[in-house]
Amino acid sequence: MRKHNEQSYKNDRFEIQINILNFRLNSSEASGAKAELNRPDQPKKLTVPIASLDHDLNSDELLFAVDTSTPAAELTWSCSRCTLVNEASASACAACAGSKPTAQSFWSCSSCTLRNPMSANLCLACKTPPVPKHAVPTDNHVAAAGRSPSPRRGARGTPALPRRGSRHKTPPPDAKPETTEWPCSECTYMNSASAISCEMCQSPKTRLLPAAPDQPSLDDDDSPEGSDGERQESTPMEILRLREESHAWTQWQEVLAQCAATGEMYVDESFPASARSLYYNGAGESGAAARWLRPHQIHVDADHRLPWAVFRDPRPSDISQGVLGNCWLLSALAVLAERSALVRSVVVRAEPERGAYQLRLCKDGRWLTLTLDDQLPCNKKGHLVYSQAKRKQLWVPLIEKAVAKLHGCYEALVSGRAIEGLCTLTGAPCESVSLQAGGAGGAGGAAGGAPLEQLDRDLVWAQLLSSRQACFLMGASCGGGNMKVDEEEYQRLGLRPRHAYSVLDVVELTDSHPPVRLLRLRNPWGHYTWRGAAAWPELLRRQLPACSADRDQGVFWISFEDVLRYFDCIDICKVRAGWHEVRLAGILPPMSSTRHLTCLLLTATQPTEVDFTLFQEGQRNSAKSQRSQLDLCVVVFRTKSGPSAQVGKLVAHSKRQVRGFVGCHKMLEKGFYLVVCLAFNHWHTGLELADSSAWPRHVLAAHSSKPLAVERPSLHPHILADAIIGLTLARGQRHEGRQGMTAYYLTKSKKT
Repeated sequence: MRKHNEQSYKNDRFEIQINILNFRLNSSEASGAKAELNRPDQPKKLTVPIASLDHDLNSDELLFAVDTSTPAAELTWSCSRCTLVNEASASACAACAGSKPTAQSFWSCSSCTLRNPMSANLCLACKTPPVPKHAVPTDNHVAAAGRSPSPRRGARGTPALPRRGSRHKTPPPDAKPETTEWPCSECTYMNSASAISCEMCQSPKTRLLPAAPDQPSLDDDDSPEGSDGERQESTPMEILRLREESHAWTQWQEVLAQCAATGEMYVDESFPASARSLYYNGAGESGAAARWLRPHQIHVDADHRLPWAVFRDPRPSDISQGVLGNCWLLSALAVLAERSALVRSVVVRAEPERGAYQLRLCKDGRWLTLTLDDQLPCNKKGHLVYSQAKRKQLWVPLIEKAVAKLHGCYEALVSGRAIEGLCTLTGAPCESVSLQAGGAGGAGGAAGGAPLEQLDRDLVWAQLLSSRQACFLMGASCGGGNMKVDEEEYQRLGLRPRHAYSVLDVVELTDSHPPVRLLRLRNPWGHYTWRGAAAWPELLRRQLPACSADRDQGVFWISFEDVLRYFDCIDICKVRAGWHEVRLAGILPPMSSTRHLTCLLLTATQPTEVDFTLFQEGQRNSAKSQRSQLDLCVVVFRTKSGPSAQVGKLVAHSKRQVRGFVGCHKMLEKGFYLVVCLAFNHWHTGLELADSSAWPRHVLAAHSSKPLAVERPSLHPHILADAIIGLTLARGQRHEGRQGMTAYYLTKSKKT
């Protein structure tokens, strides 16, 4: 069994496909192809469609086109150890040096086509017994073992490569008997029933994926996804993306077919060009968006002859905000535009000639791929009403429209925090580092009159340095939250309060005495920069030669002390490659309901770095005045494996905050962990008397550096109380009341 690591899993998957080729070439249906590959007078050649290899790791068909001809099995022999097809003249295998088998020394497995020694009573790979000589295996066993064909995606904005048809179109004449084996969804290898992951490519047996738009959601069932004892495994993020995007492939093909049949542009009926896509109640200020126009109909004051394009070297300074108060989204988009590849990854597929696009976004912790048209709100003069990009680019208004569709209408985008935008656009774990005493990225301080927690400046600086070294995305919020802002002072210094800046660099100059800590920021507007650096020594200016040259692009250097004085928080988006993720949905019950309470048992087989994020769903489904966010907290305990996991030692927990999502980060040692999702401020709201369909939903996302096994354990009736008591005793504040009585309490925004 091949052992993988996260740095080389793509190479391993390529080798797995080669092994699958060898397996299938050993079957009776591929004997002709096998012989042709080994003819002495013909060159051995595999035609590999590179685009398909890069973009379709889920296909159950071979990614290779093999030229077939008349069978010549007598010219070759297959290695019984690695199944490589060797020339007849070779006395040993060219790959593993295995000996050439003698006549009648092996038998072929009817399930996986592996050639086993005659002494083996079961297949060495899939444990299938040999077929008796009088029984004739069908030619369709490989096809029957695989899963149904999955949609294939080509390169971005281009049609997918056509499938290579199978030579066997006729289904088996008899119904396939029940079997305890299961086929791998990635490589079609037949595994034994006891295997929890593929014995060939290590893919998990099943996964808990976020519900696709056309799949049943939790609203259709009171019970959370998954059942007690069901074991899942985290998945490499790149592979998970390919699997999730395939959900929207059928819809994309239908859209293109419909447009080709009618000869008309695509119209998204689920998000129509009407007032109900603009406002919650379908009515708003008259004249704001009087008409919906296609790009070629939109009037632009500049660049008249320049054609419209989805992307044209996207830059942060391209973004222009419209009449909508959604700077939280545009600020995040500006941070993302510092790396154009991240912006381009949001747009999955594009057909500008048909006016059809597919974008991939993360809503409340769930990945979704949306299909939309390019009809955009404009005023009576034909100008775009909402956000736009310079140089006639569509990526800004298209992403804005996709986020509006996610939440129901454009009005739902009013007001928010840049960290929410970063999470929506990347799906990566995000963290807000407060720059103010007692704050949490602008949130309210501690409750109950508790003293504000002092800011550890050295710790904050260490977080910024490590995040910069890890190449995370960072955005700084200027004068937001509960800060008292002097508008005139900010304007004099060249800062814009309640505005987000991109953090480009974090530097500590040790040559100076004392060392100087600096941050390099960019105003997405491309102008209006910091003017407070005039008193810097000339020596320091010479060490930062780009300081003056970048001012025309809105870039400037600012000291860490000034950042602490004028900025309230820095949002960090942990965009990584090669990590694993798993997302599980559940319910936050207003009562101690073990039926609905979500507790997860994690199994770490090796030391693993993990980021946990707990999202509450549906916060933008109603107007801001009617939104009611929950007091969230996610807690991680040590536990023992078994039929009923119990709360052990506290390992990690998030801050307790009234936010759209909370998270925590921890390096987990090898062992078992119990993750409990909590919400506090809805216990006495009367929801317990209502139908359970009204109970709030959540999504828990776990990103890990190494694979994690996840299952839902059987819950003890007191698991919720034990979790809260364990959290409060470990992190709460102690109060001596009456004689012989000690009280513990945990305030909001308490740092973990």
